[in-house]
Amino acid sequence: MQIKRISILNEFQCTGADCPVNCCRGWKVPIDDDMYRKYLLEKGIFGTILRCSIEKKEELTAFRSTLRGCPFWGFDRLCSMQKKHGTAYMPAVCIQFPRQLYNLEFFCEETLYLACPEAARLFLVSVFEERPFDFTVADEEAGYAVNTTNDDREFLDYLLQSRAELVSLLKGGVFDSLAVLDYARDAQNACLAQKPLPHPADYASDGRYLVDVNRMNTLFFNGFYHPSLRTVSPFLNRLCKKYIRQFYGLSRRDPAAADRKLARIKERLYQKIPELDCLLNRYFEYFLYTDFLDVFEDYSFSKHLLCGIARAHMLWLFFALYAENRKQVTTEELAKIIAVYERRAPQIEDALRML
Repeated sequence: MQIKRISILNEFQCTGADCPVNCCRGWKVPIDDDMYRKYLLEKGIFGTILRCSIEKKEELTAFRSTLRGCPFWGFDRLCSMQKKHGTAYMPAVCIQFPRQLYNLEFFCEETLYLACPEAARLFLVSVFEERPFDFTVADEEAGYAVNTTNDDREFLDYLLQSRAELVSLLKGGVFDSLAVLDYARDAQNACLAQKPLPHPADYASDGRYLVDVNRMNTLFFNGFYHPSLRTVSPFLNRLCKKYIRQFYGLSRRDPAAADRKLARIKERLYQKIPELDCLLNRYFEYFLYTDFLDVFEDYSFSKHLLCGIARAHMLWLFFALYAENRKQVTTEELAKIIAVYERRAPQIEDALRML
């Protein structure tokens, strides 16, 4: 099996107790079937603790969440299960995170979820040092299952070529170019009609997909924001509340004034992050490396490419909200914002049909 690993994955090392946004808090910790059966058979006090810490609802088996997060997250900010019983007792998701392991049967791609602040920091370092996101290739056995039901190698090869062309298109323009969405529309229509598929290299546009305050509200209130963020992610919740205070009422009274205010906070953000356009372009590029091949499963070019554009727009908004009243924003602060944002960003998909 050919294993392709993105460059920043080779540099990754968990920061453990020093992590500013620990992965043991803020979401459910799912337990795979093999580990669940192992926990059921575990004897002694530890076995009792394990079984009392598990809840099974519908198709999800997970550790019960406490106010602090995972019940095995210790006060030293480390995993008490790993410390006492080793990695072999941890659920697969805990062992793998933040590695994204994607087995496409013909080959595997391994990347990093930016929901980890250290992964986000490595991403930012690559951006600011103008380093490409290259893949290294090794011939190894994949230790994880196939993630797709599609076996159309010709279509997969087309997607790989398409992704490479989209990355080239980004280098010559901006992440929200209408050329990206024009290509997505035509590629999806061609799939439905079983016609020859287009290539991004044939598209060009000076137009941009503008996210005004009404579209931003659609993204924000239809999936992304939820009152539970107050306990799940207090840092992100504070930024969300700031957006609500500044824009929700104003956008209802005077949408044009809200749009002007949105433009002003972005202009001020450029003063603190002059590389903002480059950063957003590279963020969309990284999105292509981690999410674009999902088209292999659902054939939805428009959904995935619009999702990347929407996520990039909302990301700069959170940068801007945080940067207000600050003289500068450090790489570590940006990494923390990306990490907490990425944990919630998949919910943006719920709002795409309304754009």
